[in-house]
Parts: sequence; C-alpha cells; structure tokens
Amino acid sequence: MPADVLTARPGPAPIPTSLMAKLLNIFVSPGEVFDEIIEAPPRVANWILPTCLVCLTAVPLIEATVSQEEIALVAAKLVNAGTLTSAQAQTLSVRWPIDSLLLVCFGTIGGTFCSALTLWSVGRFFLKCAFSFLKTLEVVGLTAMISVLGNIVTALLIVASGDNAARPALSLIAGKMDHGSAIHSVLDTVNLFHIWTIIVLAIGLSKLSSLTFKESVFWVFVWWVLVRFGLIILG
Repeated sequence: MPADVLTARPGPAPIPTSLMAKLLNIFVSPGEVFDEIIEAPPRVANWILPTCLVCLTAVPLIEATVSQEEIALVAAKLVNAGTLTSAQAQTLSVRWPIDSLLLVCFGTIGGTFCSALTLWSVGRFFLKCAFSFLKTLEVVGLTAMISVLGNIVTALLIVASGDNAARPALSLIAGKMDHGSAIHSVLDTVNLFHIWTIIVLAIGLSKLSSLTFKESVFWVFVWWVLVRFGLIILG
C-alpha cells in the first residue's frame, strides 16, 4: 500500500458541505470538518482561502499595533541619527504598512506549509502513521480560521485598551509590566487563540492518524512549546 494512502474509516461517509460551512464549522465541530476533508479528494481552496483570510485580517491588526505617528517618530529619530535621509524617511513612512503586510503574508503562507510539514513528520516518524501531506495542509489551513478570529479580536482589544501590546493572553493581567521582560513574553504566549489552535490541530492530527486525542495533543503541545520557546529566545 502506498505510504500516503489514508485508511478507510468505518461508518457512513460524512455529508459533503460547502467551503463556507467548513470555515464556520471549524469553530464548533472541527472533528466533523476533518472527517469530511479526509474522505474527500484534496481541494486547494480548503487551505488557501483561510490563509488569505489570515493575511486580510492582518491589515487592521497592523494598523492597530503601530500608528502612522509612531512610524513618523521612528523615521525622525533615524534622520536625526544620520541613518536615513529625509527622502528615505518619507518613503519609509509610506511603505512601512505595505511592507509589513507583505512580510505577514509571506510568513503566513510559509507558516502554513511549515506547520503542515511538522504535523506530517510527527505522524510519519514519531507516531508511525502514514497520511497524506495534502490532507495535513488542509487541516492546518482550515485551523487557521482561529487565527483569523484571533487577529480581529486582538485588533479590537488594542483599540479598546489603547495598549498596542494588548493581547487576549495572560499578559493582560500583567498591567504595566515591562513589555520587553521575559515574564511578560511568557505570559503573552499563553494566548486564548493559541490554546484553541493547539486543541483543534490535535483533533486534526488524531483524525489523520486514527490515534487518540490524548496522544495527538501531547505531540502538538510539545511542538508549540518548542516553537514559542524559540521565539522568546530570538525575541
């Protein structure tokens, strides 16, 4: 049997639903969504549309995180330090939101493939289960809808609190703690939407591998901890 052939699942085949229904149902019944995509032929739209939505919702988040006044202030400091000319500073102020959005988009697409490759590798080499990489990509892509909601909530939280560093995480209880401190960074990683994403990805991995949720969530959580720990160190 080819390595990437999925094992047939007992019981009636899942009822096909529209892409819009999948995007919405991932919030309330991800297991049913994953059952359906595993049984169906691969569809690029299942991962590319959610990925595009993550990029789209990054626009208000970027605007809420850094204002034009802050960009202009940074540019002025660089001009005073002799790092930039006035013309370069003006170009920076105009291009910064566009360049930031492009960076987010490239990072989102790369992150989707990286996450799918990681889950697929965990299944192949640690869980000893063979399943399709394309199906894994669909699982990761659809799970990205949680990040879409997370971007919107985070942007609204920043606007409501007036704090550019505000996140739906334990860091909210830190008050005026230095945002650059290690403790604040750790609290910032315990984000409601990150935890939600871990749970849904674990459900997806369990569906792909036909293993229990307990086994799957362990590996997804270990991967998440390693990634976040690495980001804290690099930050």
